Amino acid sequence: MIIKQAIFDLDGTLLETMNSLIKTGNTMLAQLGYSGIEVDKYKNFVGYGAKKLVEQLIVASGDEKAEQLDEAYDIYMKLFDDYCCYQVEPYPGILELIEGLQEKNISLGVLTNKPHQMTERVLATAFPEGTFAFIQGQDIHLPRKPDPTAAFYVAEKIGATDMSQVAFIGDSDADMQTAVNAGMIPVGVSWGFRTPAELIEHGSKLLLNHPLDLLAAISPE
Repeated sequence: MIIKQAIFDLDGTLLETMNSLIKTGNTMLAQLGYSGIEVDKYKNFVGYGAKKLVEQLIVASGDEKAEQLDEAYDIYMKLFDDYCCYQVEPYPGILELIEGLQEKNISLGVLTNKPHQMTERVLATAFPEGTFAFIQGQDIHLPRKPDPTAAFYVAEKIGATDMSQVAFIGDSDADMQTAVNAGMIPVGVSWGFRTPAELIEHGSKLLLNHPLDLLAAISPE
């Protein structure tokens, strides 16, 4: 497999961030008078941006028409400013993967539906400055994944000219759909928030059970 550039999702792919999402979400629900949501539901809700996550949380808690969405979202974002780095850490093998890709001169980018400012803060807690050639979080000027517009934007920023040689690595259906829509290589990871079956169903052409599996799949020059 020829890979010249690699674009990573963040939550559930590079970093284990579930505790930060649960801490923020359940604190928000408590302030609105709701009970907390269990981990398995969070895994199904993550991937389409903070506002969509909040909407699904309050609907699952009993606000079936999401009438409190604006209030809930404001609370969530204020809390997330405090908790976005809470118990966040790279998955085992990720740092070694990044080092291996850099040794192969593969340019790296990040594209996530997490708000951009918080994306930069979270990545700064786990990776040295300059690890990624370009980072793009949720931005009002770019549509969210699985729309491919932001993927094309990041690919251009990290030097890609042939989308078929760009690996798009993620743990969700949105990531796989983004890769397919952009004509990139859809690479699913089994350690994230979705099942391998879901990733394959939505287009994964390579499924990683460990980060270093990606290095093994790259064709030598």
